[in-house]
Amino acid sequence: MKNGFRVLDSDLHTMEPDGLWERYLDEPFKRFAPRFVRGTHNAPNQPVIQIGDLAIAEMSKRPHTAVVGKDLQRRAFERHPHYEIAHARGYDSESHVGAMDIEGIDVAVIYGTRGRQVLMHDDLDPKVAAALARAHNDWTRDFCAYRPERLKFAAQLAFHDVGECVKEARRAVRELGAVAVIGNPNPINGRHIHDPEFEPLWDAIEELGVPIGFHPTGQSSLRDDIARRYLDHPNGRVIGVAGRNPMELMMAFGSMAAGGVLERHPRLRCAFLEGTCGWLPWWLWRLDEAWEKFGPGSEVQISQLPSQYFFRQCYVATDADEKVLKQVVEAVGDDNIVVSTDYPHSDGLFPHAIEEFVALEGVSEKTKAKILWDNCARLYNLTALQ
Repeated sequence: MKNGFRVLDSDLHTMEPDGLWERYLDEPFKRFAPRFVRGTHNAPNQPVIQIGDLAIAEMSKRPHTAVVGKDLQRRAFERHPHYEIAHARGYDSESHVGAMDIEGIDVAVIYGTRGRQVLMHDDLDPKVAAALARAHNDWTRDFCAYRPERLKFAAQLAFHDVGECVKEARRAVRELGAVAVIGNPNPINGRHIHDPEFEPLWDAIEELGVPIGFHPTGQSSLRDDIARRYLDHPNGRVIGVAGRNPMELMMAFGSMAAGGVLERHPRLRCAFLEGTCGWLPWWLWRLDEAWEKFGPGSEVQISQLPSQYFFRQCYVATDADEKVLKQVVEAVGDDNIVVSTDYPHSDGLFPHAIEEFVALEGVSEKTKAKILWDNCARLYNLTALQ
């Protein structure tokens, strides 16, 4: 609770231990367990990830730009002593629940950090990517078992092989208890999420009755990634971070709505996470305008305007300190907005995220209550929680 509000965090992260994949990977794939290389210039929480011959920079490979992340982490750790405690404990379940208590979060839906970074790269073998996802989901299930009434989880999916993706979605929800699956907004190997190949996945998720949370991976080494053009360039971290997540989520919603997926799957729920919400009113208007002009001659037809699919089936996460939330609510209402804190990432607001949200001016108490709990409980089908 925070100032009398129940709080359900739509997107709180794990910071996975280096040895996760050595412990949880199926035996034939253990040799592909990621290795994490930390130089003196990188923040300890932002290593270079090595999978076989593939090196993935979480944020940067070059010392002169890696120092940006190290400075950010230093300032985050100075905000509250719990960061040092959590880091020393390897960001385990107990320290996560302790952080939730400090922040005032009652229940959190857990999303991975390195789990996304290690398995969504274009160049991974599809079977390896699927094995990395399975291992991560098994570990996350065990992570949440510490306090299952407070820790829920969204399952990783690797989009390289749709058949494997469908199998893992079903296993994670039916056997492991995942309350959502995680979708990648970026194309993988040139294949967008509204391509016909993905239809079996949308069928399966619709049948399972869980939402798909579209969440950028947090690193810019994917082949088709808006921030990649700024990787290791002067002030590239500033420019890339400011634009990347919102723009990738905008394009993902465009695929799902204007690309016809939500038309064909009316029971599919989607969340667009960690990309703020200020873009939403303009983007809905822009997509509608583009559809009215170019839609009639397009290959795939939809029966409604793109914006209507958002209100029917989608949610967007606001940052806790997003001052334009007032204008967003005025433009699109408050039924489809949730909140996330992004703990324990250094660019989050811990321990003041929920405090800052509650203090936002121009947003009613009723709207705050809906965004802090009601909408998120509806999104993840957790309305039975008290």
